[in-house]
Amino acid sequence: MKASMPIKAALICGLSLALTACGGSDETPATAADPTVHELMILSIDPLADDVWAVGNAALDDQAQFDASKITDEQWEALATAARELQQSSAQMGALDPVVVTHAGVTIADEGEVGGSDSEHVQGNIDANLELFRDLSNSLADHMGEIAAGAQARDAAKVGPLINQLDGVCESCHLEFWYPAQKEMLKHLGEEAQRDAGML
Repeated sequence: MKASMPIKAALICGLSLALTACGGSDETPATAADPTVHELMILSIDPLADDVWAVGNAALDDQAQFDASKITDEQWEALATAARELQQSSAQMGALDPVVVTHAGVTIADEGEVGGSDSEHVQGNIDANLELFRDLSNSLADHMGEIAAGAQARDAAKVGPLINQLDGVCESCHLEFWYPAQKEMLKHLGEEAQRDAGML
């Protein structure tokens, strides 16, 4: 059963779509000079991550392990290209100055929904810890650089785990700035599990 990577990708892609999809028709188009975090996510980072996961999912065997024999030369090249482009976009996001989540009048997909977030709160979260936002953006860039190098070298032993870890790299930023309440909930659940196991 192909469970491990597809489920992880589905979970984090759902989170990514929730934070990035545009909620209106009045969105200001992205520009090379001053893209917002929202624009970088929906126009580059999210679709490129989907491309990376698509290759990774296609390479899973029946034990949900990365099987290089399932990847063609064209797929290796596509993976390397997507990873390099995602690396560049992530680095660009980390270098934004100022960091603006959305243009005026643009909403994120779950804005107004129960348990959702809105661009104003996300902006406040980032402004309160800008250094961490830059660090996490650059961590994603570094991670994608490793995937790109591994794909170029056809190093399945390196690439498989890196793709599998990608959802966690993304989630670390999503939970910090988009869904901090969920971060606290997960922390409490983890503590309860440790107590139940006698670890606390």
